Amino acid sequence: MRRKPDIELKVYSFRMFGEPKLSKPKELRGVKPVFSIDYIPKKCKCPVFVSAQDVWVKHRDYFSPSYISMQNDPDDLGKPLSYLVKKYLDKDMVQKFAYSDAWGDIIARQEAWLVIRNLVKEIEGGMFPPDIVNEIREQQEKIHGMEQYDLCCTDMERFWEKVVLGLSQLPNG
Repeated sequence: MRRKPDIELKVYSFRMFGEPKLSKPKELRGVKPVFSIDYIPKKCKCPVFVSAQDVWVKHRDYFSPSYISMQNDPDDLGKPLSYLVKKYLDKDMVQKFAYSDAWGDIIARQEAWLVIRNLVKEIEGGMFPPDIVNEIREQQEKIHGMEQYDLCCTDMERFWEKVVLGLSQLPNG
């Protein structure tokens, strides 16, 4: 039986919609991102930093809820996006389509600084990448009180796959 990766995922800091922006952790002063990963293509890029054996990610859409569902107004169900934008944001939405009933949602974006301790050592040591991704997913599910496999086959799991793959392709040292 293979050993489990010796890594630890931590939510270093977290910002809910409406709270002040997150500041860069002091551990990353002077450290530039090694690459960025699309969480949502063309909408949300998350920079990845390496500091010693640890990997840091500024996740710019961390389990962001629907702003509309937060309002809990049943009258909003099925309303066009242009109506919702006007009602909640008091803005007129540019009409991109022939019809004003374009479906969509308003997202209350949440952000987090995440750190995975000892990840570089495990990748450089030849740990099987899917085992690393599984360990990250399992720890994230526990941190957020989810059932095992709740994040399996989701955008979040695919995000971690891209992070681990990107790190494994970096030159050592």
